[in-house]
Amino acid sequence: MFVDNFTTYDNCAPAGVLLPKIKIEKKFYKKLKLNEGVDNLKFLKKLCWESIKEMGINKYPNKDQYYDRAGEELKILNELRFIDYILLNWDILNYCHENDIPTGPGRGSAAGSLILFLLKVTKVDPIKYNLFFERFVSKSRARKIEKNGITYLDGSLLADVDNDIAYDRRSEVIEYIKRKHPSRTCRILNLVSLSGKLCIKETGKIVGLHTEQEVNELSDLIPVKFGKVSPLYEARQESDLFDTWCEDNFKVYEIACKLEGLIKNTGVHASGIAISHDRLTDICPLQKTKDGELASCYDMNWIAELTVKFDILGLKTLTVLKDASSLAGVDLDSIDLDDKALYKHFQNLECPQGLFQIEADTNFGVCKKIKPRNLEEVSAVIAIARPGALEFKDQYADYIRTGDPTLVHPHFADILDYTGGIPLYQEQLMKMAVKIGFTLDEAEQLRRIIGKKKADQMPEWREKIAQKAEENRLTNAWTGHGGDEIAEILWQVAEDSANYSFNKSHSISYAILSAWTAYLKFNYPQHFYIALLKMAKHEADPFDQVNKIARELNHFDMKLLPPDLAKSEMDFTVEGKNVRYGLNCIKGVSEKSLQSIVDFRESEISNKFDVFLAAKDAKINIGVLSSLIQAGALSSFGNSRSRMVLEAQAFNILTDREKRNFIALGTKHNYDVLNILGTEILNNQSVGDDNKPLMKESRTQTFLKKYRPYKSIYDQNKSFEKFANWYFENQLLGYSYTHTLRDVFKNEARNLQNCYEVCSTESNEGVKFVGVVKDCSRRLVSRNNNRYIRMTITDELGRIDCMFFDPKLEKYLENKGPLEKDNIVTIVGKKSEDIVFVDDMNVLDGRIYMKLSDVK
Repeated sequence: MFVDNFTTYDNCAPAGVLLPKIKIEKKFYKKLKLNEGVDNLKFLKKLCWESIKEMGINKYPNKDQYYDRAGEELKILNELRFIDYILLNWDILNYCHENDIPTGPGRGSAAGSLILFLLKVTKVDPIKYNLFFERFVSKSRARKIEKNGITYLDGSLLADVDNDIAYDRRSEVIEYIKRKHPSRTCRILNLVSLSGKLCIKETGKIVGLHTEQEVNELSDLIPVKFGKVSPLYEARQESDLFDTWCEDNFKVYEIACKLEGLIKNTGVHASGIAISHDRLTDICPLQKTKDGELASCYDMNWIAELTVKFDILGLKTLTVLKDASSLAGVDLDSIDLDDKALYKHFQNLECPQGLFQIEADTNFGVCKKIKPRNLEEVSAVIAIARPGALEFKDQYADYIRTGDPTLVHPHFADILDYTGGIPLYQEQLMKMAVKIGFTLDEAEQLRRIIGKKKADQMPEWREKIAQKAEENRLTNAWTGHGGDEIAEILWQVAEDSANYSFNKSHSISYAILSAWTAYLKFNYPQHFYIALLKMAKHEADPFDQVNKIARELNHFDMKLLPPDLAKSEMDFTVEGKNVRYGLNCIKGVSEKSLQSIVDFRESEISNKFDVFLAAKDAKINIGVLSSLIQAGALSSFGNSRSRMVLEAQAFNILTDREKRNFIALGTKHNYDVLNILGTEILNNQSVGDDNKPLMKESRTQTFLKKYRPYKSIYDQNKSFEKFANWYFENQLLGYSYTHTLRDVFKNEARNLQNCYEVCSTESNEGVKFVGVVKDCSRRLVSRNNNRYIRMTITDELGRIDCMFFDPKLEKYLENKGPLEKDNIVTIVGKKSEDIVFVDDMNVLDGRIYMKLSDVK
């Protein structure tokens, strides 16, 4: 839906970006003892000076270095007309600080600015960590445009400040921005294009009439370089097999090339907010999202030519840190990031869940290999755990172990040695350029031109490097070679590292978050895990998070206690040294049910019939009540959950008259609905309190017609009671607290190991274990042209990756059919370093029903 009153400036695009008007509240002038008429530069200077005194920087031995850096940054910001932009950021982040909304240490290149550090927009001291302002703002890159006496900024070259905000408070910040800039803010359109992989697969099936399996194997031939799928044209040059296929199927390839890059669908940028100087309806078309918010009809690149773009990202980790630190009584800013004891937890890490930028499988593997000992090395883990840089994992780990860096060239040893001779950071390339004579601003130009692969400018800069080395007479004292050798090495490093070098400002900022999470997790595990569990409901797969946390709690001698109607609160809570499961986290218990459960809890309950009646009075439907029973929250009223669910279903079918008479018979039959049905009803032995048959024959048949489907669920589940409880708990809670998988299936497969024992087994040893298939790939093709599938198998104590190759895989699929996610399997195989090669596999059948649709 487009806004109707869209207009343009004289039918032509604006000359550039006009910064939004910054409105500073009177209280800040008063606090700083400034007249309201002072310009924004003087206001910004006074803000910085007060912060210098508050932080105690004016007492630092190297305080002059801070003064000089702050002065130089302010000078550049003023020359480029960026003062108001910096104050816009201060205004938003200051609102967060005043309202106790957690913000991150920094994100992106903004952490390289001392001014932003002084304004508390970031929390990273750029001088301490040797970060560069020029990586954030480049004089040569920024551009002003004068038109009709008005100064515009080139939006595509404007400095970019990204802000991390607590996930649960982000909406408050966005509402503040809307209030502060009415009619001048909107979300930003996101365009999603068709990838070459998708195009070749779909055209292969539709035009070439190939099978799903064939096009999947074909798409696997398309190379992925540094995390990006190669375009189809490049893929042909890089893969002989793909090139041959394209020659044989040229029509398919030709159509796929025409489709590649077209817009597939639109969305809304996850964190982008546009703020305009003018009313948005005067400068760009708008549309409404499905949630009713305004969004631009221009994508991020185009909207940046007209407005200031702010990235306000809701970060779940900040909410977890806030909750955990509040429970523990810890001030995050007081944590000593130089304390060696903090990093001991990274060196023998077995429990990564909740550790920011470490918990993902790849990052966890890098951390275990490198074993970081300080913040700089945690930063390196984050920088290395990315496509492209991963190949340097072993080299960096060897450097940490031996202390011997790889020598690239003696002239640059002081710059590269601390990362083992690997040009891991973009800032290192900039320092190398400075060392041969360039300014930091020129070094940033070099980084951008090579990093963006601007082919038209690269020859010119290669020559500039050679000239600069010659001008400064840089001679290698070891070899006697002149500046041409040093220039060539710098150019080679710049080209090679363009695909993997990382922004150190960002890496250090996120390493601080990693350190904070580690401090709270290993010093206050109970509080940390409660905060993590509360956030789990916002994850894409909440129960996967709960499962991982439940496994880790064992390492801290803690338990995730099951939900209990009498003991559980609505959310996760502390109970002794353990954590109690929250009632609102049970699957099937919706937000709408919460008040009903509160009312239910307050009822006087002494037997099962009281449970059923109280649930009805509290307006808890039979589905929610069944979920509570199956999860074990009402275990004190019956040993068999399957049977109690059937009783609840049967009681729910009864009329009010029948319920009244069942209650009267309760004491005689130990409040067992099924006993009353069998003894009193089906044998026609009972009359009601009105001296009429409790159920007439016709009514009995109607009752049985509704009852029998539920009875068939019970008949199936009672045969597998132990497995049923394990299954119910995993489906409704995300973990099992009564039985382990090995315990459930110990009679069907002997000598089973659990996943923790498998992970601890030496390489080349045989293993036999049971687990759940959490992830399973389609059939892939190895470099040796062997087909295989890759699986991730989990249980209550761990997870292990497995690979199953032809011909054993082919034989398995012929006899037993395809493997599915959530299958329970026993695996026999051989353990490698971090993977199991499967020799045989068996799916354990034991179907459990939870609802009528399962039976149907």
